[in-house]
Amino acid sequence: MKKSFAMLLAIIFIVVLGTVGTLMMYFSASSVKRTANEYLSVQAQIKAKSATEYAIMALEARDFATNGCINKIDINSTLYDVNMTFHYFLTDCPTDCNCSPITTQDSNGTVMINTYVTSKIDPNIRFFRQTVQKP
Repeated sequence: MKKSFAMLLAIIFIVVLGTVGTLMMYFSASSVKRTANEYLSVQAQIKAKSATEYAIMALEARDFATNGCINKIDINSTLYDVNMTFHYFLTDCPTDCNCSPITTQDSNGTVMINTYVTSKIDPNIRFFRQTVQKP
């Protein structure tokens, strides 16, 4: 009777250890996946910020009298697609600009930059950033 009871306890102990080991592997794998997703998300946010700064630099360097308005900029990399659209607030709206007419001179020339970052890999991470700038 003692030998069969000891064998039964040994089987229960092995099943419990197997269950604990399986749970540890599951939680470890989900932690790694969550960390990787967080890394990709932060990377998308940094891409959006740098793309917005690039757009502001492009606006600063542009001669609107001769070249017209910038309405869209697309940046493609190996991991992310970055799409930027521009909306201008001007007193006199040209025909080639996506703009809204305003009456105040203080806000004339203000640009709203909408930046969309989408990952090309799984998990599909999307990030949106909206910036209002007066170049």
